[in-house]
Amino acid sequence: MRTLLTIHYSLFISAALLVACSKDNVSGMRLGGECLVDELVLDGQYKATVNLERRLLKVKVPEHFDTKSDMVITSMKLSDGATANMKVGDHLNLEGAKTLEVNNGDLTMRYELAVRNDEALMTSFVLEGIKGAIDQETKTVTVAVMGDVDLANATFEVTCSEDAVCSPASGTKADFTVPVEITLTDNTATNTYTVMAQQIEKPVALFVGSAENVELLNVEERAAAKWLTGNIAGAAYASWDAINSGSMVLDDVKFVFYHSNSASYGTYNGFVEAQPEAMTAVAKMKELWQRGVGFVVSRSAVNYAIALGAMPETAYPNNCWGGGGGEGSDLMGADPWHFFVYDTTHPLWQGLKTYPGAPENAVYTLDEGYTICNTTSQYGFWDAYAGGKEAVEAMTGGRAIIGNDHECPGWELKAHSGDYGKGGIICIGSGLFDWNSPTPYTSNYHDNMGRIMLNAYHYLTGE
Repeated sequence: MRTLLTIHYSLFISAALLVACSKDNVSGMRLGGECLVDELVLDGQYKATVNLERRLLKVKVPEHFDTKSDMVITSMKLSDGATANMKVGDHLNLEGAKTLEVNNGDLTMRYELAVRNDEALMTSFVLEGIKGAIDQETKTVTVAVMGDVDLANATFEVTCSEDAVCSPASGTKADFTVPVEITLTDNTATNTYTVMAQQIEKPVALFVGSAENVELLNVEERAAAKWLTGNIAGAAYASWDAINSGSMVLDDVKFVFYHSNSASYGTYNGFVEAQPEAMTAVAKMKELWQRGVGFVVSRSAVNYAIALGAMPETAYPNNCWGGGGGEGSDLMGADPWHFFVYDTTHPLWQGLKTYPGAPENAVYTLDEGYTICNTTSQYGFWDAYAGGKEAVEAMTGGRAIIGNDHECPGWELKAHSGDYGKGGIICIGSGLFDWNSPTPYTSNYHDNMGRIMLNAYHYLTGE
């Protein structure tokens, strides 16, 4: 009986492995080696690196190699008995990735064959938690830090292109009281970036939050804060305590960004009780709005527009969900989510990347592989807002800018002067206005986030 059970169990395991390989769901193990690519060489000299776990055959070519449109397979070695949909002598256009399919009897494994030029580009620079602005044309980085940072012994972090090596190494310290050169190399590619740091005492733009410094913010808020400090000259992070205590000089501030990735509130009172630090600074923030400073408040922070006195206390969003803390909610597929805008001519929506075939009023801020936590504060068209867009505008005293026939997750409020535009307030409660993904993705439509914010900065400051 034991022998019979053992035979049946073995047959079951063999069948399971066969099905797994035929569906191209094998793990990083060899599984007998039936469908493996042991070697692939292009043009007689460019050998592929085989990553079995990612099913990737990556071929590196020199930085200025420009004939990827016609490359020849000059050597290919497969597992014994295996065949493929490509062969030695084939001419391939590898400007884009191709799929190499390896078959061995009933077994199939598919690989992505990708040719990549050597590349040594810096994609992110962070100095003591403050993200720098990178100019790829001049290979310079500028970063503005607040006065309490010791620039003579400051820690920096560099993110660079996939295979590049950084010198001096990311995560080390350097003296940034003078320009610092950082060199990136990847085989034939070399670039040297010059980093220039500036200490600022009077910021012109602020990201505000409850944490003592930007690194202590939750990952979603931290990503939003680092975008601002890395893309707006003279921008800084400020805690509510620093604003309330007067240690942050506000004389030159003309733009404030408050992105709160906290619990979503069903009432304004719920927001007030849960955000005591923000409420302690209300008097100072009201003064800013009253003197013509523009605000972007997003996700749960849309309620702060009520605290500023820009809309009635009864006009809080009635359709709210999400705890704000989790980063593993919804994963984007090949057709990432989008929101609709009411007026495509509004300055916020200019210069955005568009999805092929999408409606003209669809705005994409996510990419395939991106994961959002999807905390949302919006108006649903029932109860007091059963009248739809018009009801939202009547209740808030502003104008709806994002929405459709069912909900409104974005609206604009007037400046203290009574006009839209400079000194006004942009409220974006949509969960799709998201800054951090815990899963890897290639940014394309997510670039729209930065464009929308730059548009908002120029629109609300009049610059």
